Order: sequence, then C-alpha cells, then structure tokens
Amino acid sequence: MKDTLISREELRSLHPAFRGKYGDKLIDLGIKISALNVANEVYNRSKHLTGPAFCKDLLDKLEITRTVRNAEVLDEFRDRPFITVSNHPYGHIDGIAAIETVGSRVRNYKMMVNVILGLVDTMSENFITVNPMQYANKNSINLAGIKESIAHVKAGHPLGFFAAGAVSNLIFKRGRMTIEDREWQPAVIKIIQKTKVPVIPMHISGRNSLSFYLSRIFGYQVRTLRLCHEFYNKKGKEMVITFGKPIIPDRIKSFKGDVPALAHYLKEETYALGYN
Repeated sequence: MKDTLISREELRSLHPAFRGKYGDKLIDLGIKISALNVANEVYNRSKHLTGPAFCKDLLDKLEITRTVRNAEVLDEFRDRPFITVSNHPYGHIDGIAAIETVGSRVRNYKMMVNVILGLVDTMSENFITVNPMQYANKNSINLAGIKESIAHVKAGHPLGFFAAGAVSNLIFKRGRMTIEDREWQPAVIKIIQKTKVPVIPMHISGRNSLSFYLSRIFGYQVRTLRLCHEFYNKKGKEMVITFGKPIIPDRIKSFKGDVPALAHYLKEETYALGYN
C-alpha cells in the first residue's frame, strides 16, 4: 500500500504552479482548503487492510454505525450476477459503506466510482474507475468504464452504481427542502438494459452539512473539495442501508428502451425504501 493516500510529490505533478517558487505554499493552502490531511489520516489508520475489511475498519474508526435492512435479498445472488443502484447522499463514505455491506456478503462485487475515490488503492479490487470531469461536463461516463462494467457483469459478477454520478443536492421539492440526487444518468441505465440481470435498489440514509450544499454556488469543483471536510462530521452518526426487492429483467424490458422512464422508475423505487 502507499505510504500516504495523496503525497506532496503527487500534488506537485498535477500542475506547474505546484513546482514553482511558491509551490509549497500553494500545496499547503490546497491541503487546508480541501482537508486532504483528513483523508490521508483516515487512510493511514486502515491501510493495512484491503477490500471490505478496509472499509469496515475505516468506518468503525470513524465511529459511524451501519444499520443494514433486508440484506437477506442478497442471499440468492451469492453466485449470480446482479446490479445495485443507490442514491448518493454523502460522497466518498457511500462507496465505502456500499462495498463493506455488499462486498462482505457476495464475491467479486465492484462499484463504478470516480477517479478521486479510485485513488484509494486499498479498495482497488472493488472499483471500476471513471473520470468525474466527464460526469460534470457531459453527463456521461467514459467508454472504458462502460466496457469494463458490461464485461464484469457478463462474466457473472455483481456490480454497483451511484446512478446519479454525483453527490446529492439540497433541492426544493413538493413544497419543502430535501436532499436528493440529480436525474439518474442515461449511460448507467443503458448498461442495466444491456446486461439484462436483476437490479437491487439500495437506499443510503444521511446528509452532508449545510455548508457543503451552499458551496455549490461556487461550482462543482469547490463542492468536490469540500467532501474531505465531511468525513469527521459523520463521527458517531448512523447510516441506514436498506435493500429493496430485486427488479427482474422482464420488468426492466417492459420499459421498451425508454431510458428516462426507466431511470425515473429505478430512482423512485430506491428512494421509496427511505420512507419505510
């Protein structure tokens, strides 16, 4: 494993400004703004482990309680391919909790994650990594990620998606403020249609700080930098992870290629689990 999650040397390689006269000062400022030191500290405490064991150890040390509901739906899929679709309320912690929850119960579970979480080499066995810049600019995932995802499922293995491709927002809906994903992305839905395997909705409870949501006004880049700040304010909180009834391929096929309708249906089925 790496000595540290993201080193100063790696930061210097990102931009010439970090290698110039004021490079070290800019790096110090960047670390402070992004709370990268927090991510490094969290990584260092658990990096002796990998996969779901790393995830469990990390969340335990953050003192985040995980309550899992209806996990028995996974029992019939221990040796069968399936896809989980999830909301994305927290950010990095969602992927860590999902891999612990599903990956500890079935073999070869992978999740599609952005390149930032993909830096965590201790979880690489559970990752299919894509570029978040493509999510932000094109509402799509890259071709390599699509091919790898389809191949993984076709090989008989389970796969997970945060189908929004971005962390949930604070929005005004039905007369009140709520935390909800943006529209679920067509590229993910098309993978689901192509693979023709059962889909299991997985709802994750929780929300980030108000300052995180307000940072959206400065752009998604600033909000992304805020995610590391969100690690420690989850200390002592409970995450409720709820699995829904598997949605069979025939039900998915009944949408007859209507990608927006299927995306809406899967999202509604997932969020309904949070109301139970």
